[in-house]
Amino acid sequence: MRKIFVNVDGSSHGNPGESAIGVLVTDDKGQVLDQVSKLIGRATNNVAEYKALLEGIRLAIELSPDEAVFLTDNQLVANQVNGFYKVREPHLELLNRNALDLLARLPRWRVNFVEGEINHAAHRLAEQAFRERTRQERERNDLLREIGHLLDGLSVDDLRRLAAHVRSLRP
Repeated sequence: MRKIFVNVDGSSHGNPGESAIGVLVTDDKGQVLDQVSKLIGRATNNVAEYKALLEGIRLAIELSPDEAVFLTDNQLVANQVNGFYKVREPHLELLNRNALDLLARLPRWRVNFVEGEINHAAHRLAEQAFRERTRQERERNDLLREIGHLLDGLSVDDLRRLAAHVRSLRP
């Protein structure tokens, strides 16, 4: 594969706050090769951006392209990785070093800063992780309510047998 484009975005709801990453990998014709949408826990926006970049680099390495172009709407991360800005925060320094170590495994690469509108697909993937979590939480709460209603009429002995059965199902 000659050239791939990797759009990366980290999103934090709060700074720091619950965070997610979105990564979209396409070939030079715009065909989607891979994508990631996942929660990463509590982080600052810059940490989330670095983690999105790290995930994107790992995906790029797996594809073995001749060249990888990483696109981010975080100017700080782009400039730190490209060596234009000094990394002053110790926690970002470690992430920056990890990114550079992984990038060294690619034959040719560059990290470009782009405006947010250009990076909207990666941002949508990051936000999708938040929506998916909310949907799963709603489903879980609905199921727990339903189970509660089903348990209301059971005797103590039946509840004990049910609890023993549920414990036996756990790995």
